[in-house]
Amino acid sequence: MRMLKSLLFIILALAILPLIYLGYLLSPTGLSSEKIRFVIPMDQKQEETVARLKEENFIRSPKLFNFIAGLVKFPGTIEPGAYMLSHRMTTIAIADTLLNHPYQKWIVLVPGLRVEQTAEKLSKKFGWSEAKNKEFLDNAREGYMFPDTYLLNVDYSGREFAQRLISNFNEKFDAQIQKDLLAQNVKNDTAIKIASLIERESGGDEDKALIAGIIWNRLNKGMKLEIDATIQYALGKPGDWWPHVTPDDIKNTDSPYNTYKITGLPPVPICSPSLSSIKAVAYSAETDCLYYLHGSDKQIHCAKTYQEHLENIEKYLN
Repeated sequence: MRMLKSLLFIILALAILPLIYLGYLLSPTGLSSEKIRFVIPMDQKQEETVARLKEENFIRSPKLFNFIAGLVKFPGTIEPGAYMLSHRMTTIAIADTLLNHPYQKWIVLVPGLRVEQTAEKLSKKFGWSEAKNKEFLDNAREGYMFPDTYLLNVDYSGREFAQRLISNFNEKFDAQIQKDLLAQNVKNDTAIKIASLIERESGGDEDKALIAGIIWNRLNKGMKLEIDATIQYALGKPGDWWPHVTPDDIKNTDSPYNTYKITGLPPVPICSPSLSSIKAVAYSAETDCLYYLHGSDKQIHCAKTYQEHLENIEKYLN
């Protein structure tokens, strides 16, 4: 009888011990409830993220965490971003936070977007309501929503999203660039307008200083800029923000953005330029050219006269 009781005890212990150990693996790793910001870089692989959770003492078992994550939200894929964790959270709570409750999300805003496009991308990433989208647009400034990689709070208001992008612009548009523009008697707003044109017109950073020089030459001579991108800005609409420009568009678009009809710059920038486009305005190339085109060879070709420009069209576009 005593042996039977001992055997039953051993069997019971063998059955319970794994459950106790499982409970230990799932339990909090510490007593502190202090929230710690856990940032997952955009290029970090999930196995690296889980390894970090173990190294930073948020979980005890990476394999068990992966299993629990798959149960919490199949297939248990964690989105890069920032999350608020504590050592007092269980493995299940940590998995739920990382899968469902981001504190911040990454978003890449490329150069050349108009404010409506920026709003569309932010709205899709952060799940905005129409009211928040409107609030963002009401506080946005065309040309000043700096293109960059951002890690933004998910609970920002539309106004706070706009302010964050504008603040980044103010940081990147530094005192030295502004000083060098002032030395040329160029206002900041003028520089950003021109930079936005360069952003939409250039084929790459290597073209920008030359295009800037040509734009300055045309402005200084009182010539119309004749830039298609400004008409695109006037005609753009949801689903087609930068439409193909036809001869009829050039002829029939009565707008302060039709630079085939108006002399000088458009009323505001037409997109958010990159820092390289802004620098191209401040440090433009010295050139006698008044015309340019990008040929089928992917290169920029400039001309001093309209006749030379026509020859370039024949040579590089036909």
